[in-house]
Parts: sequence; C-alpha cells; structure tokens
Amino acid sequence: MRSYGAMAGKYLRQQRKRTILTIVGIVLSAALISALGTMGQTLKDNSIRNVKYEEGAFHFAYSEPTSELYASLRKHVLVDQLGYYRHGESSPLEDSVAVTVEEADSEALQLLPIHLNKGRLPASPDELAVEQWILERLPGNPGLDGSAQLTDPNGNQRNYRIVGILNNKKNSQVNGNSSAFTLADSASRTIDERAMLLLTFKSGVDISAQIDDFTGLNSSLFTNNTLLAYLGESEDDSLNTALAVIFGILIGLVVLSTVAVIYNAFHIAVLERVRQFGLLRTLGATPAQIRSLVLREATVLSTIGVPAGLLIGGFGLWLALWLMMQAGLKILMMETFELTFHWWIFAGSLAIGYIAVYLAAWLPARKASGVSPVDAAKGAGGIVRETYRKLRIPSLLNLAGIEGRMASNNIRRNRTKFRITTFSIVISILLFIVFHYFTQQALTLTTTTNEDDRIAFRLTRTALPDKSGNVPAPGERIPDALMEEIAALPGVEAVYGVYDRMSLFSLVPEPKLGGGIRTITETDYEKTNVGGEENSRIPTRVLVYDEARLKQASKYLRSGTTDPARLAEGDNVLLLQTIKPFTNNGKKAIMDLTRYRVGDRIAVWANAGSAEEDPDIREVTVAGILTESPFDASYSSSMLTIIGTRSTFAELLEGAAGEYPPSDYDAERRGLEVALRDGADAEPIRAKLREIARSHPGSQLIDYAEAQKQTRNFNLQMRIFVYGFLAVIGVIGSLNIINTVQTNLLLRRREIGLLQAVGMTMGQIRKMATAEGVWFGVIGSFWGILLGAGLCYLLYGQLSGSVQDFPFEFPWRASLIACGAALLVGVISVQGPLRRMEKANLLEELREEA
Repeated sequence: MRSYGAMAGKYLRQQRKRTILTIVGIVLSAALISALGTMGQTLKDNSIRNVKYEEGAFHFAYSEPTSELYASLRKHVLVDQLGYYRHGESSPLEDSVAVTVEEADSEALQLLPIHLNKGRLPASPDELAVEQWILERLPGNPGLDGSAQLTDPNGNQRNYRIVGILNNKKNSQVNGNSSAFTLADSASRTIDERAMLLLTFKSGVDISAQIDDFTGLNSSLFTNNTLLAYLGESEDDSLNTALAVIFGILIGLVVLSTVAVIYNAFHIAVLERVRQFGLLRTLGATPAQIRSLVLREATVLSTIGVPAGLLIGGFGLWLALWLMMQAGLKILMMETFELTFHWWIFAGSLAIGYIAVYLAAWLPARKASGVSPVDAAKGAGGIVRETYRKLRIPSLLNLAGIEGRMASNNIRRNRTKFRITTFSIVISILLFIVFHYFTQQALTLTTTTNEDDRIAFRLTRTALPDKSGNVPAPGERIPDALMEEIAALPGVEAVYGVYDRMSLFSLVPEPKLGGGIRTITETDYEKTNVGGEENSRIPTRVLVYDEARLKQASKYLRSGTTDPARLAEGDNVLLLQTIKPFTNNGKKAIMDLTRYRVGDRIAVWANAGSAEEDPDIREVTVAGILTESPFDASYSSSMLTIIGTRSTFAELLEGAAGEYPPSDYDAERRGLEVALRDGADAEPIRAKLREIARSHPGSQLIDYAEAQKQTRNFNLQMRIFVYGFLAVIGVIGSLNIINTVQTNLLLRRREIGLLQAVGMTMGQIRKMATAEGVWFGVIGSFWGILLGAGLCYLLYGQLSGSVQDFPFEFPWRASLIACGAALLVGVISVQGPLRRMEKANLLEELREEA
C-alpha cells in the first residue's frame, strides 16, 4: 500500500452492501436533479412551441391599424415578420351553420394558429383552406380539390378551389360558424376596421422594453401575453420568477436529501472506525491524511454515482416519453413534443451532485481527522457514557416497560446519533410532503377534474318538419328510445340529455355574500331594493339535469343530496356557489360567491330583464351544494349556478316568459351528449350518430371525440409524470431511512453483545430497537410535517401569486402517507440487522475485538 488513500477503496470493497446502498442513493438523487432540470426546460421549450401552435406565433398585434401604420412597420428596423389579416363576411349554409372566409398574407398564415390536416395552405386569392367538419356542408359537397362559391371578405360572391383541410375546432362546431382562409391579394389589401396586423421582433430585441414605443404608434396594440411570459419578455415577469423559485426549492430539497444520505453514511462510518483512525494516528498519519482518506471515499462514490445518475435521469426521461408516444399518446396535448437536452443543465447537475457529496463528507472527515490515539484506546464512538441532567422530562418510551426505558436511555446518552438519525427521517418526510403538495397542485391547475372530458359527441335537433311534413312535438325531438339505443352501443359510458338554460338574477342579502367578493374581484355586483329589501343582484345560470347527470353530480357533492326523487319534490335545487374570477391583480382565484347552506332559500328574480316594475320573484330551496360543476367548465367566472329538474326549470321559465318566450324555450330535451369509456373506439358511435343526424331534419352532430381523447391522454400523462416523480422521491426517502437506521444499529453490535451477556433476550433487544425506531419516526414526523407545511405554504404563495389564487390547504394526506411510510420503513429496517445479529455469536465477536 503506497499511501493511506489506498485504504479508501479497500474499505469500500469490504463494506460492499453499504457502499452499493450509498451509491444507489447518489444515483437516484443525481438522476432526479438532472431529470427535474431537463423536464423543466423541456416543458418551457415545448410550452413556447405549443403557445405558438394554439394562440399564434406573433409578439404584438394591432386590432385597428391604419395604412400609415402598416407602411411604418414594414420599414421598422426591429420588426422581423409583419402579417396582414382581415376578417370576412359570413356565408350561411344549411342546418343553420355558416362559414366565414378570412384573408391573410403568407406571413400571417405562419403567425396565426392555422393547422393543416390535409392538402396545403392557399397560394392565391382563389384558393381556400377549410375546417374538416364544414367541408361536407359546403355547396355542392366539393371535397378536397373541389370548388365552392362563397362570400369573399369584400362581400362579393367568389368561386374558390378547396386546396387544404384544417383541423376541427370545438368552438366553431359549437357556435356553428367556421373560419376558412384564403391568401390576401397583395395588390389590393384593405386596411379597415376588420383588418389586423401581426408582427414579430428580430432575435435579440428586448420585447418588453418596446411595448410603450409601439403602443405610441397605435393605441390598439395588444400583446400575445402567454407567449411573451414564457419567453421572459412580459411586463409582468412573476410567472418566470415563481417557476424559478419553485424549481429551485424542489432541486434544493433533492440536494439536501442527497447531503443527508451521504452525511449519515460517512458520519456513522467514521464512528465505526474510530479505533482504526486512532491506530493510523499512532502510525504517524496526520489529520490532513485522515481527512483526505474520507474525502477520497467521497470522490470514489461521487465519481461512480453522479455521472451514472445523470445518464439514468436523461435516459429514463427519454424512455418514458418514447413509450408514451409509441402508445399513441400526444405528450401534454402538444402536437409536437421534443425532449430538449441542454449542456448547461447537465453541467450544473454534475456540479451540484459533486458539491452535495463533498459537503456531506466534509464534517465527518473533520471528525475523523480529530480522532486521537487516546480516544481510540478508550473505545470512543462505541458506548457513550450517559450525561447527567438535574431536570429531565420523562419519556413516553418509559411506558413500554424495561425495553422502552432502555431505548429512552440509549437515545438520551448519544444525542448526536439521535439528531443524525432524526435528521434523515425529517428530510425524507419533508421531501415527500413538499413534492406531493406541488405535484397535486400541478395536477389541479393543468388537468380537467370533471366529467366533461368524457363527452365526445353532441347531437341536437330543432323542431323542423320531416320528409312527410310532420313537426316533432317537444318531447319527441330526442325520444327516450333514441337515448336507450345510443346508450346500448359498445364503448358508451353514458348518454346525457341536453336542455335549454337561462340566465336570471338571484337576490342575495349582504350576510350571504362571500367575504371580500367586492374588494378582491373586478366584478361589481349591483345592489337593488326590489321587494322592499336591499340585496345584491347576482347573475345566476339555471340548468336542467336528468337522472344520468345527477348520478355523476353525486361525485362532486359537498353537502346535501343529489337524489333525483328529492330534487323533483317542490323547488329543491343543487347549488354551485364557487366561482373562478379575475382578481384586481389580474390573476384568477377560486372563491365562494355566496355562503348558502343546505336548507336555505334563494330568491330568484325571474323577470329582471323585462319587468322591473312588477318583479316576479320565485324561491328555490338548496338541497345540495357542489364543489365544482360536473359538466361544462368547472367554475363560472362570476355567476351562481342553480341546477334543478325539468319541473323546477319550467316554474322559473314561467316567471321569465317575457325574456324567454315559451315559443322558443321549454323544459324538454333538445339534444343529447355521449360520453365514452376509456379506450373506446369512437368510429362506430360516430357512424351511428351521423346516420341519425341525416335521417332527422334539423339535426346537428358536433364531433369533438379527438379533442376528448387528447384531453384524457393529457390527464393520464400528467398523472404518470406526477406519480412517477413521487415514486422516485419515496425511494430516495426510504433509502435514506434504511441506510441510517441499519447502519446505526450495526454499529451497536458490541453494545448489543454486552446486553446479551448480562441476560437480555433477543426478543427484548428487538422490542428495544423497535421502540427506538418508532420514537425516531415520531420525532422525525413532527419536524418533517412542521417544516414541510412551511415549505408548502411558500410554494402556495408562489403559485397563487403568479398563476392562480386558491385557498391554502394543509397537506394532511401527504403528511399521513409520509409518516406512516417512514414508521413502517424504520420498523422493517431494523429487522434484518437484528436477524443477522441473532444468528451471529456476538460474545465471540466481543472476545475477538478485545
């Protein structure tokens, strides 16, 4: 052996199991650090690409441009692309749908969110690209490369050749009005109130600094806020700041966990080798050489673990995304998702990994270098003499008998080891609680949480005569037999009725109004003295739910009931009083608009818009309160939502007859919506609904099965990412606890041997060790929950301040999971070493050591 440093490799080989366990902890930590950084930057890169896809690639736009502005921008030195777009005039088609021809130049076609499904974009003013759903409704049913005569943007009839088919948009189908695009004639562009200019800046331009100057050119300027926010060019940089803080906290916790794993391993290893270091000192080793010996062990471990972790993190992330794409999933609902690797992320992860390992090893190295031959001769680091204190709080472990009292004495006489072990458990629990809180909030903010994402088709039917001239009665537009026929199709989850809805007003007394609703939100709820009492006039939407919808509504019930029989009695309704408005600082918030409870009566002003002099006020009773809307958007921005049966709706409709005439509105079923099961084939259902629509005049089929599939895929992917990260976090935390508890117990072989020598049975020793482990878990859980809740509140402040306001909820679920797992892992961890000690002859080991 040429140097003391060569002993590092020899020791690591001798303690092979502990070395492997430590390396696995480093590998997982480094993998998580690199994966977090890579995924965070990849999400940002792809979010920029996706915003361009969904909302357009322009930076600025002018909604009321002038010819002078257009000429000025064409020559502006900072402008890279300048696109011209002009809204056209609508061409009515059959079944009450329409198509609007828009004109755009080649640059605007690149900057607008226009996406081809087949064919190509128009290259001349006589060519047209249309959405797929409207193609079969065009005059003459032209198809791709066919011709159709439509109203051009100037209001003239023009014959267009269909050269491109665009992806369907849900809103255009629901509204029955689709946009088609043609190339603007460069010789005769019209800059008027229907025109719009879109522009991007050259690379390197500080876009946020140009907002005031370009607003000065024309006050109709508006910015592509989401894109600029992702680019870090928005006036409000709170989003990027919040993301930096959040990812900094998460990576910092992983680094802290790595430090804890390595520190515990080295610290306990130093305690185990006190006599060895003392003997080396007697042979002439200096403190610097001893310190170098420990640090060399850290170098070996980090050289193996950190690079391997970086490779595993990058490869694991790539493999997960590749498997998702092979399964046909559209990653995060983005048309193109690319995993982007940046050298600076891997370089930073490499540096962080090495720094974490060396920081963790530094203090144990100093402790090792401070060991003297005298300490080694005394057996320092073995059994520590109990310190005496005049005032001592009785331990709860004393209730567990003699084994509990011995466990309490063991903990109290070696407080340093107790703190080290507890620190490991605290870090593990803290890590899980914070990651669990963040990932759950990420799921809530990014995924849909109600039944709306299962609905793939909507079929509506107006009261038009059939081929025989018969007009269907209101109850026969969508008969029960048709609902049952569609519900029986393979792959159909449920069929829901579609009914009319009304927007009325509720008269809410001030005590029932949500706290701070007037000061926090931008909505001004007008006060009125209708009926002789001052109330706030709250906009209220009134919906009809059939039994199928009420069955799903039970999943979202906060209090009360959704029983159809109970709601059909009298005037009972369901109430959704939680809203999601914009606050005064421009952020969205989730809050209660009112404070109604089950059994309260709500006064509904049915004819507020048509007869204020003779108000028709009708009361309904709150039978149940929902947490969110089971269908449509989860929350309204400013309205109460009342949900009732057909009879309740009919009664309110009677009072609102002036605004909702009976000739146009009723409580009968006007359509149906079809929800699909996961993995169901939509094509047979689509074919059946098309057949029904063709055979019933006045029917309209809205097909958003593809959008529904993408939404559910997105929700699934987010859960895969979230629970995948949580699984890795759980493994890191468990390794931390296992490494610390087992090593701590193995170092006490001599002590346990002495206890056996004085008559203590192995069962009593197991009970004592288990009591110690449980106590470590209890203390670690207390501090882990306390610190975890504090960091969760810090993350909450960042998310609510920059993304969306929402109430803070204490992470009880994560705390219970983390504490239960920590106690279970701790108790299980001591069993293996105890079994090995039971099989070994510890008295013989004591003689050999002596």
